[in-house]
Formats: sequence, structure tokens, C-alpha cells
Amino acid sequence: MLLKATICFTLFLGMAVPVRGEPIHHIIIDGDFSDWATVPSYYDPPGTNVQNGIPNTHGTDGKTPDYIPPYVNHPDVDLLEYKFTHDCSNLYAYFRAEGVIGNTISNATQHGRYYVIVTIDVDNNTNTGYNLCEGGYYPTSSGYDMNMEFEFYDGHPNKGNYLNHGATNDDTLAAAFQDQMNGIVRVLPGSYDFYPEWVWFDSPSGPNSGTNNLPPPDDHASIRFVSDKGPSYQGIIRIALSPDGHQAEMVAPFRGFMRDATEPHSAAKPIISLGKTINVSFSLEASGELAPNAPPVNPPWASNTAEPIRGYYLSPPTLQIAPSDAGGVLLSWDPGAVGMQLQRTFSLENPDWQVVPGSTTTNQVPWTSGTSNTFFRLAQP
Repeated sequence: MLLKATICFTLFLGMAVPVRGEPIHHIIIDGDFSDWATVPSYYDPPGTNVQNGIPNTHGTDGKTPDYIPPYVNHPDVDLLEYKFTHDCSNLYAYFRAEGVIGNTISNATQHGRYYVIVTIDVDNNTNTGYNLCEGGYYPTSSGYDMNMEFEFYDGHPNKGNYLNHGATNDDTLAAAFQDQMNGIVRVLPGSYDFYPEWVWFDSPSGPNSGTNNLPPPDDHASIRFVSDKGPSYQGIIRIALSPDGHQAEMVAPFRGFMRDATEPHSAAKPIISLGKTINVSFSLEASGELAPNAPPVNPPWASNTAEPIRGYYLSPPTLQIAPSDAGGVLLSWDPGAVGMQLQRTFSLENPDWQVVPGSTTTNQVPWTSGTSNTFFRLAQP
């Protein structure tokens, strides 16, 4: 009998494979950061450091690439360390700051705002999306199409939402809203000022659902369009903070980024999926009420944007076959890929791939050897 692990996804046949793949990690969003220990760190200079003329924490009024924003002392947005990883169905982001992440004021006259932002170039193409400087984020870079972000407002966690930067005027913005109501995103040239943002719910009805039900194959879900400072909605993007507030971890499931505009919709490919290469930018941003020595009237906003993580490859899990002590073999794959389907076929000529029962809830399956050749692969449900 021949047992063979095939390429993980039919999608990858014929594709050029990047030299370096990012390993899969499954992160539990619970405020315990020990599961980040093996994820590589990136660092941003602290405090008053200046890089290429750009103050580390700075004002947000700039709009052009050559603008030099003024320094603003706001430790709560002073990003020191950041990490990024994925599993078979989620993106994960880690932030460590000098101050308190999500710190906002709430009283009769002041209602502070704070944003934890991951901006993503989903197609590895600088001709789509927008330039970070349009939103006052420096150092700037271009090509960012979508956000996964979390807003804190008026002293509490307000919403975790997705955002599409694929519009440049009112007409293209209206078209984008219509697309998102149908569960799709067109990756187009965009701008900072025109964008839909939405919270995704894994329910089409009931108290924890949105106002727009999605078409098949996403008819199990719904979305609600949101705006800053709006009512609080908690969907599938989640965040957890350390007890001292200096660390945050966030998850954004792939499905919330929606699908591309392929027709019919049931065959449309996800915007974010394994096998894609993306660029990722991290920012912390806050209103100025809680900054040291903030003026009592119109305290300036502040943000801190790190150097982007470029060429991040959403690597698929590795399928391995090894002899089993109980006889037969043990098929196993990365623990972070629980939820994927192990499929088998007896021939690669006109293959008939069948899901191995029980494989979607584990990362290892014993297999008893027989007399027929058997081929295996991992596939996303």
C-alpha cells in the first residue's frame, strides 16, 4: 500500500512558493500572552526617538508623504513591540506599549477614543488601497486595502471591526457599501476618507447579529455597518489586554474580510486565505485627553505607526505521515490548523477526495494500512 501526503491545497498547484513561510500558531485571546512566546518580535523605538525625521509618537494632521508631524507626548500610543501570526482561519496581532492600551476618559464633558489598528495590503500591490499618510500615520507606506481594528470609546471597549479602503469618492463608496452587503470586497485604488466599516456576526438573526444577512455560502452570518463613537457591538474580532494594560492581543477571522468579486458568489475566493502574501502595518492612535500635560481645550491626537511587516506569507499547515506504535500510520499536522479537513483519495487520476470522518476536530488521525494506494491532503472547509 502506498500512503502519500499530497500538496495541502489544490489551489497551490503550479504556484511559485515563497522562500520563507510563516509558521502557523493558534493563539487563545484570553490575556495570557504565553502562547506568543515563539512568535517573532518586531520593535519600535520608544519615547522621543526620531526615525527619518519622524517623531515616534506624533500628531495626526498630516496628509502628504513629505509632511513631518510634530512630536506629541502620549505614552499610551507609544508602541514598543509588535507581533503577527495566523492559523488556518484567523489573523492574530500582538501589541506592547509604554502606556495603557485602550485608555480612554469618560465624564460629563469628555469621551475619549483609542484605536488599535492593523492595516493590511491584502494583494501585495501598492497600486490598490491607500497611503498611510492620508490618515496622519507616519512613517508612511502605500497599498493598504483593509483594516482589522478595535475601538475603545468613552471608557469601554466599543467595537472590533473590518474596514475597506477601496473607494475614492461618494459614488465608489456607495458601490462599496453595496458590495459589502453582498459579502464581497473589490480590491481597488482607495483613499483614507472613503470607507465602509462593519462588524461581522456568526449569526443571521437574534440578539447577537447584524442588520444585513449575507448570501450563500455565508448565509450563516450577518454584518452591521458601524461608525466611530457609535453604539457598542461585539462581533468576531476580539481583543484582550494584560492586567496592567501594556499588552494587547487581537484576533480577526479570515471570513470577516469577505470574498472577492468572482461570480457566482458561491465560488468567490476569500480575500484572506492560506497561500497569500500580505503586507501589514501596526498603529496605535488616541485622542489627547489623557496625554501628560494635555491642554484643557482641543488636546492633540497622537499616533505611533511601526515599520510594516512586508511579505508575510500565510503558510499552509504541513501534513506528515509516520509509523504508529499501534500499527498502521499516524497522519498529523500543525496544532494551529485544527478545523481543517483531512481528505483522502485512492487515485490521483480523476481523484475522488473524501473527508476523513472526525478530522476537523483534531490535528492527528490514525490510519490502518491496507492493500490499496491512498493519497491524503488537507483542505479548508
